[in-house]
Amino acid sequence: MIGILLTKLQLIVRKPWPLLILTVLCIAFAYFMGGGEYSKVPVPVVSELQEAETTDLLKELNKSDLFMFIVTDEKGMRDDVKNGSNEAGLLLNDTDFTIVSSVQSSNVSLLQRYVIEIYNKKRQKAELLNSLPESQKEKAVSIWDEAMKESLFSVSKASFSSSGARIIDTHLQSLFGFSLFFVVYTVSFSIVAILEEKRNLIWDRMIVSPIRKWEMYAGNLLVSFLIGYGQIVLVFLTFRYGAGVEFHGGFGKALIVLIPYVLTIVAICMLLAGITKSIRQYNALIPILSVVMAMLGGAYWPIEIVTSDAMVFLSNFSPILYGMEALKGATLYGKTLSELLEPLSILLLMAVIIMGMGINAMESKRR
Repeated sequence: MIGILLTKLQLIVRKPWPLLILTVLCIAFAYFMGGGEYSKVPVPVVSELQEAETTDLLKELNKSDLFMFIVTDEKGMRDDVKNGSNEAGLLLNDTDFTIVSSVQSSNVSLLQRYVIEIYNKKRQKAELLNSLPESQKEKAVSIWDEAMKESLFSVSKASFSSSGARIIDTHLQSLFGFSLFFVVYTVSFSIVAILEEKRNLIWDRMIVSPIRKWEMYAGNLLVSFLIGYGQIVLVFLTFRYGAGVEFHGGFGKALIVLIPYVLTIVAICMLLAGITKSIRQYNALIPILSVVMAMLGGAYWPIEIVTSDAMVFLSNFSPILYGMEALKGATLYGKTLSELLEPLSILLLMAVIIMGMGINAMESKRR
């Protein structure tokens, strides 16, 4: 098995261009479909407050990981929103605020919720200070600021099938989606080598050699897994350290939950290799299957926005759905690995069943 593994890796080193091209395409699609630069969303702000109050409020607002608030004049703000330079603008006054937007997007909804939270804190602080004598206000402010550093809310746990609110991060959505999509082509490219070896009778010569049959399969499948997994790791590292993408503290967990997904894709490609009659037929089926899985699994768009019950039902048969759920759970929702057992277990079950079917189909074809 080690000999097969080393031989396959040497062949890849000699002809790395197909894999490199797929990796570059994955990075390019994820980058441009995710909105280009991975930075905070700028929000122009017009304030009717006093200068000191505006400074304090902006300080609180700019603690956001998603938005960057910039003071400007009202005409400039409205012009920027009108011509699409900014998704939304913010008008601030003492007791309320107004959001000016030309489109209703997920960012606008998140902006509204975030500013409401800041204003609620501002209102609570004002009510607290008004209820205290002047001598106690300074100490109360200090206690309040310290309390705001702690979480004011308890977090309840819910399963992936719950109907609660979902977080949509366009950058991570495109990165995860296109990474899971393109790895199908990468793995299929390595699996097709098995078909070529069978056609050239290389496997027949290997069978009469001292090598065991399970070592032949294990060596080839391990190479396919390492190539596919290595590609996604390289893409994630590029975005993490090259583009500054924020994985919300779940970068390590994201790399771990990828393992069962890549195993499932290897199994699916193995099954296709077993049931197809030629390399041409195999190469024709791979694009069809990969696009269908991506569309159903939420690689191109968040599955949360799909309203068709039929489409949601069919998505349960796509491994990309569970790969996306695991990756989002590890990053956006801060899930632990034990809390991700549901999608990971489904992927592992898929991998085992489909791999068994694929190897059986390959052996039946040989006979």
